[in-house]
Amino acid sequence: MSDNKKPNHSKLPRQKLKLMLKLIGTLSRTGMVAGNNGDFDSAFHNCKQALLLAMALKKQCLVAKLLNNLGILYYQSGAWDEALLSYEKSMSIVIKNYGQHNFLYKTIQKNITCIFSQHHDE
Repeated sequence: MSDNKKPNHSKLPRQKLKLMLKLIGTLSRTGMVAGNNGDFDSAFHNCKQALLLAMALKKQCLVAKLLNNLGILYYQSGAWDEALLSYEKSMSIVIKNYGQHNFLYKTIQKNITCIFSQHHDE
């Protein structure tokens, strides 16, 4: 190695982060597909694994999105109380970090409204 070239260790964490984010995306998508197919055991397992990784990375926007996804899975499986709890946790993160004027806030708000309108219809 010449005197001018030093090893570039800064790429290692970035590469690891990129791989972890890709894994989170894969787990989330796989979980949501499983949920849409009615395989809720697999769906919850994959989405919860994705959530744990996102929390470890302290990626708040990603944590909020994954909590929203878990809420959707709970809703699809008929566990409305758990769905509402997931949506509320997600909403809290979004409001604290990003405010109310964004797409994720509106999406979560719509999902919460869906639960209450479903309860009202019964």
